[in-house]
Amino acid sequence: MPGTGDVDVAPDGGHDFTAAGGSAGAANATALDLASHGAAPHGPAPAPRRRRRAVLAWSLSIAGVLLLAGLGAVLQLTANLGYDQAHTQLTAALTKQSDEASRNERVRAVDDESARAAEVLLGVTDPALVTDADRAGLTTARDRAQKASAAAMSLTATPVSEPGAKPSWFWELYSRTARLDADAHAVSSLASALGRSSEELGSATGAIDEKGLAVVKAAGGLAAQIESENVPSPNEGVLTLRELSAQLVATTSFDEPAAQGFRHYAATVQEVRDGHTATLAAEAGPLQGARQQIEDFARSLVPGVLLDFQWADRVNDLGGDNGYLSGETRTPIESGQYATILLSNSVAEEWPGDSSRALVAHEAGHAIATKCRSMVDNTDSASAEAWATAWAIGMGFTDPGNGTEAYGPPPDSVVQQSMACR
Repeated sequence: MPGTGDVDVAPDGGHDFTAAGGSAGAANATALDLASHGAAPHGPAPAPRRRRRAVLAWSLSIAGVLLLAGLGAVLQLTANLGYDQAHTQLTAALTKQSDEASRNERVRAVDDESARAAEVLLGVTDPALVTDADRAGLTTARDRAQKASAAAMSLTATPVSEPGAKPSWFWELYSRTARLDADAHAVSSLASALGRSSEELGSATGAIDEKGLAVVKAAGGLAAQIESENVPSPNEGVLTLRELSAQLVATTSFDEPAAQGFRHYAATVQEVRDGHTATLAAEAGPLQGARQQIEDFARSLVPGVLLDFQWADRVNDLGGDNGYLSGETRTPIESGQYATILLSNSVAEEWPGDSSRALVAHEAGHAIATKCRSMVDNTDSASAEAWATAWAIGMGFTDPGNGTEAYGPPPDSVVQQSMACR
């Protein structure tokens, strides 16, 4: 049945279409679902991986910062420790340098004084007091001391570096530490040089002192010889010579006061020599020989008593022109074994007569009273004249010129007492 067949086929075809269409829809749906699931790996999934990478990057950055901070802290700590150690070393070196500089200045002051003292001795031209050998030795010692002093002055004038303020950052600390180390080394070297300089100054000073002291003491020991070579010479210069000689001989160290004493002594030596020349010139003339014999005679009677003599035509208005032998003696009141004897020229004219000898012995009795002050009664002129007369008698001079003619005979007790004074 075509009609029926047509009708029957059509639903089948429609059914097939529907089924096909339904199947296609289902297939499409399935295909879409599969496509949806199959695309999952290439879709929104990368977003979680980017978050993990960001966290890791932040973690690494923080760790780096912490590492750098730790490294910086270590560098800062070590820089501080190194700086503090260098600062301590420089401070210690500066203290040592300051101590050595102070010591050097003290030693140099002594050295300079010794050099100046040597200059004083070298300024004395008397070859008896400063021999050629002494002069050469002193010159060498002085030159060495002056050279050492100049070197010391240069060292003490050398500037030194102070530590300064402490920097803050480690790179500054490292730089400053290196400078402090170099400064500490330089200051330590300077301190050592100052120490060696002080030793040289002390040695140079010792050389001057040894030589200078020897010259001073040797010259002082020449006083007795100089005095004996220059008799007669005025008492004043001779007494000063004796005093200065004793000081020089007793000197135990050489310094400027000792050198000044030596120069004063040298001037006094020349004064004694000049006094000797002047005295001889004043006594020149026809009576010079007799005068010198009388003076020597008087000095022989009173050992240890220094005598000056003055000559005149009249003494106490008495002399040869009116027929007298006359004399007078002046002595220090309180202390000192010296005297000045005044004699008329008539004593020399009558020399060596007994009266002249007795009169000179009487005047010598006044002079030696300065040696025996506890025995002598000098309360008045009569007592003093009795003593001088008694002393002349005790010495064996019996001529009336001994004082008996002018003052009368003294008591025997005074004569006996005077014999203990020699």
